[in-house]
Amino acid sequence: MQLPDNIKKPRERAKAKLQLDANESPFNKPLNRYPSTKALQTLMTNWGKHEHIPERCIFMCNGIEEACDLLIRTFTVPNRDSIIAAEPTRHYYKRRAQINRIEYREANLRADNFELDANDIVNAISDTTQMIFLCSPNSPTGNLLDAGEIESIVQIFDGIVVVDESYIDFVPQATVIGLLNKYKNLVVLRSFSHAWALAGLNLSAIIAHPDIICNIAKIALSHPINTITINAALEMIKNRLDIDKWTRQIIDERTKVEIALKDIPECEHIYHSDANFLLVKFSNSASIYKDLLKNGIAVHPVMGCLRLTIGLPQDNSALLGALRRRNSSIK
Repeated sequence: MQLPDNIKKPRERAKAKLQLDANESPFNKPLNRYPSTKALQTLMTNWGKHEHIPERCIFMCNGIEEACDLLIRTFTVPNRDSIIAAEPTRHYYKRRAQINRIEYREANLRADNFELDANDIVNAISDTTQMIFLCSPNSPTGNLLDAGEIESIVQIFDGIVVVDESYIDFVPQATVIGLLNKYKNLVVLRSFSHAWALAGLNLSAIIAHPDIICNIAKIALSHPINTITINAALEMIKNRLDIDKWTRQIIDERTKVEIALKDIPECEHIYHSDANFLLVKFSNSASIYKDLLKNGIAVHPVMGCLRLTIGLPQDNSALLGALRRRNSSIK
């Protein structure tokens, strides 16, 4: 595998003791230098060790939306190709397809429980389909997609199957990373925004066969990740025990919130979640959304439901308190 110039040349530059080739300022070290390729390599190596992923199979980028954009721009042709996503799901896939002039085709998850049916995806495939996007655990629904159904799609489809595992840290045993050894057309996305608590840095990773990674690198920015983000992510890797502790706390809080919601009369249905949020159907979701905003609480309205992010215990208590007060006032 031959490295593209935007990877190879910075590596050569890093060997020089005196760097006078990039018109950088000599002041305000270390931020006076463009991001270090060596530091980015260290990040990919260290994170890869924790996730049991070789560095050559990792490409770091700025958020899941950029990851989707890079994949679409690398492997599809505008005004000719199409992609498929299992709806309801994240808006990034459709948005990046439309911006890049790629037809966006929807296949539906099962209406009652949002489970994946491989046959529905396969039936949506046409001669123009180059890529399929699946999100597991899915957003906004919160549920895992069945790994067997995912593998069936990867086996049948000749194009690229992208599995967005942004929320997989809340159910790590369910990752499909292990399938990368069997299928060269599988791509897995990971995010540092949720369990890793680094949403302000908007860091994500594309994990795939080295040939796919190399093709993505050919069109990517020369310095995809800034120095502050690299250093912060490296520090979080050192504190991995904190991440595990935070994840357990969120899962425990999710269970407590779910139990408490069942006692609220306006709560009609709580969808199963494997992520850091709950999708809840209320009898009057629109009205509840407005009332919560008046109380200074923002939640996400979607599909006639409300998606509730699990926060700190006091945050969750404030949310539940607002819902209970509303219920008392309308009796």
